[in-house]
Amino acid sequence: MTAPGTEAPGPGGPPVPRAVEAVPSDAARCPSGGWPVAVRRRTLVSMVTTDPPTEALPRPDLPRPDLPRVPAPPAFHDRRGAFRRSEDRTVHEERALLARALDILAGPGDADEQLAGILAMVARVVGARRAALVVDEPIRRVTVAIASTEAEDAGHALAAWLDAHAPRSAARRAAAPAAPVGVVRARREAMAARTHGGSETDATYFLVPVSGAGGAHLGVELPPGADTAAVTARLPASTYRHVLVALALASSRAADERERSELRARDAERTRFVSMVAHELRTPLTGLGGYLDLLLDGRVTDAGVEREFLERGRRITEGMAELVGDLLEMSSIEAGSLGLKIAPFSLAEACAHVLDGLEPIADTAGLRLVRALPPRLRPATGDRRRVEQIVTNLVANAIKYTPRGGLVELEAHAGAAAAFVVVRDDGPGITIEDRARIFEPFVRLAGHERITGTGLGLPIARDLARAMRGDLGAASVLGIGSSFVLALPGAADVDGGAVATALAAVLEAEEIALEEQAVLVALRGPARPAIHARHLDATRISRPDPESTGGGSAT
Repeated sequence: MTAPGTEAPGPGGPPVPRAVEAVPSDAARCPSGGWPVAVRRRTLVSMVTTDPPTEALPRPDLPRPDLPRVPAPPAFHDRRGAFRRSEDRTVHEERALLARALDILAGPGDADEQLAGILAMVARVVGARRAALVVDEPIRRVTVAIASTEAEDAGHALAAWLDAHAPRSAARRAAAPAAPVGVVRARREAMAARTHGGSETDATYFLVPVSGAGGAHLGVELPPGADTAAVTARLPASTYRHVLVALALASSRAADERERSELRARDAERTRFVSMVAHELRTPLTGLGGYLDLLLDGRVTDAGVEREFLERGRRITEGMAELVGDLLEMSSIEAGSLGLKIAPFSLAEACAHVLDGLEPIADTAGLRLVRALPPRLRPATGDRRRVEQIVTNLVANAIKYTPRGGLVELEAHAGAAAAFVVVRDDGPGITIEDRARIFEPFVRLAGHERITGTGLGLPIARDLARAMRGDLGAASVLGIGSSFVLALPGAADVDGGAVATALAAVLEAEEIALEEQAVLVALRGPARPAIHARHLDATRISRPDPESTGGGSAT
């Protein structure tokens, strides 16, 4: 006998559950005693078992459905020309403005072009030259739209004015630096800047009044003599809300695109960096493995050769340890975990300490070190130990790349906004294309493959300088030499923009001096002067040739 709901077992097997169809009588009554109803049920009876659950069958991978792509409708065209009431005109203008904004958002082009198109549309509606938008969240940023034919800095004056006059608390205004400015170019040429004359100096700036903007404010640049009341009349609060919604959508999409682009760039940079690190480690490890194999196999019988191989192996391990140390330092700088002790210090004493340690290396290489360190040099602000590390790297590189009999010069001076350390050499020089590349990790320029180093010294030096609110740059002329300039904040508190501007001026002066020296070399022949003539700030500093005077400030 088998239980209901089971089939007969096989020989020696347990009962097998089966599906049982229970069919009551056709005239089963409802529980409430109403008319009889026909009931037909199907019940699955299964046996309860204590066996462990069996593994679920794999589900087939279903193809992901293609999402529909809705094409943009035809562009809005305003064909209505007459209105009976002013209210009808206002409502129609609001709808037309919203329709044009939606056409821009649904049209072709990236997010920056769409944002520029909406700002250009606003400028045309109110009769302004251009429009700009400032947003506080997540970070304060100003975006200004310009025509495709205008210069890159055409809207910077409007952006700076909007950043300074847009409503915010006094505490945030005092604590926050100037907001970064993003310039977007409109695809269409029909911006108001083409139809209005005058320059930015005689323009009228106007902040569109609106409440509840959520940290977003719109500013416009009007032509001279324009009536600001007309802006409010052409862009009332109800219409302005539509504009803000469209600008919020476009700016959000632009921010997302920039973030994705930055993430892709970082991922590509990380992949390239890992590949370069693997190459830099594999090459010395291969050489070290070869030396060890020769020693372990007993194929080196000469004690002198054996010692030479061991010394080479030690140099290889020292080079790899230096590379790993540089990598760890770069990682700390990028992660922001590098501890810096920022304080005023004597730049002249720091530079003198570096030169004292490198003088024996320069003597061995047959080079002369020249120092120009004013005794009453104003202090700089930074981490002295890290500044000495940067200057050591710059002077050591100058010694490496300067031919025997050449000159390496270190000069320190202070300007109104920053203090500078200039390291000059008589090396082969660097092309304009390679000046940006030398600050990238593991870059070796053509012809410099034999010079030892990890290829991380200059990238680390520049990152350290920027971590101390300074910067590092280079000027060079092929066949004449190079000048590396370290800029640091002075004793007074200044922003990074002032330091960058001062550094650009010093680099330009160094470039001019190198070009002048190239002219002197061309006139005198192949023999070069031993000491450079340099421009610092507005004063040209010329030093006598020690070979002709028998003196100098060489150390």
